Amino acid sequence: MHYIRFLKLPKVEVNQATILLRATITVTTDLGETFHPDPLELVATVRSAEDDGEIYLRRKIQWPGNGARSVPVQFDVSKQDVEWPACLHVAAKGLHHKAVPGFLPPVVDVWSGVLNPTKGHFSSGWRVERRFTSLAERTVSLLEDSGDSIARHLWDGSQALAQHIDQTISLQSPSSPLPLLEYVLVSATYRRLHAIELGCGCGSVGISLAQSIPDCDVVLTDLPEVTELVEANIERMNPAINSRVRFEPLDWETPLPGPIQKRTNDLIIVSECTYNTDTLQPLVRTLSALITASPKAVIVVSTKTRHDSESAFFDLMKEAGFVADGSCRVPLPGEPGNGYADWAKDVGLHVFHGKEHRLSLSPRERSEESVTKGSGPSRPRSR
Repeated sequence: MHYIRFLKLPKVEVNQATILLRATITVTTDLGETFHPDPLELVATVRSAEDDGEIYLRRKIQWPGNGARSVPVQFDVSKQDVEWPACLHVAAKGLHHKAVPGFLPPVVDVWSGVLNPTKGHFSSGWRVERRFTSLAERTVSLLEDSGDSIARHLWDGSQALAQHIDQTISLQSPSSPLPLLEYVLVSATYRRLHAIELGCGCGSVGISLAQSIPDCDVVLTDLPEVTELVEANIERMNPAINSRVRFEPLDWETPLPGPIQKRTNDLIIVSECTYNTDTLQPLVRTLSALITASPKAVIVVSTKTRHDSESAFFDLMKEAGFVADGSCRVPLPGEPGNGYADWAKDVGLHVFHGKEHRLSLSPRERSEESVTKGSGPSRPRSR
């Protein structure tokens, strides 16, 4: 899985009567370690920022592969009928975001921030947008930073978990390899779901969850430095009816804050948090504290293996008394990279619960039992 990124952000340059829009792009893996190895035809458009807005200019761009690290993009807008404000959108040809439903397209396109030289806004700014389409045809819009901080980028593991949840909610998998997670998600169609995400980054998993499930309450947590970005993504989301999301700063090295400690959760999301072995013990301690407050909670861990030492996380979970309740592998599309942290071809999803958790039947077994005994949950409400 690869991401189109701006190495040089879109900028309008004026030289007498010539007005150029210029940028430099790359096609790289989630952590930016290696680049797309094969030739790839891209399409760049100067367009309105709306999802189905007007396209003013279009140009094909050839990504050469074979060790390429970047390619320039340039439009002469001197005598073109561009209605400002506008943005620059770059996508792989034939892989526009609406043509590939789901959160795992082989090449993820990019939308710049808006430019408006008529108002003095000659640069698009450091923040870019990613757009994904769920199986229910709801657009999930996520901002990320274009800088070097990987903490504010999208990661493959988060996208894989978002896609798995989307497929489960949409009943697209005939037999779930993670029945306990499936039960929690499908049960949310008739009762309120309370979820918390640790190390949320851009917030992609929690936000996509709240856009898919009505009457869902999600708390996103991470270090304070991501606050502004996550709150911007919450502000632009389109939640399902009666669903809400909020952000709370959380440092695993410190005790749980009062509001989180008092909260009862049904689902605890841990996505791409095991790559840094220095934080594994604080992470497991935080999970233990959350399970103490919510003994019936289910934990789902999503991780793309970056290095072998990450396996220490599973040993620590076992030592802390957590019970493993299933795992599966989600294949990643496209070609993997060959650098550090890029070689994995799939993402592992793992479900855990605490010792006091009462094992539940899978949703399908629960439904069959309800029919037989005449008891069980009421009919799921419509969406």
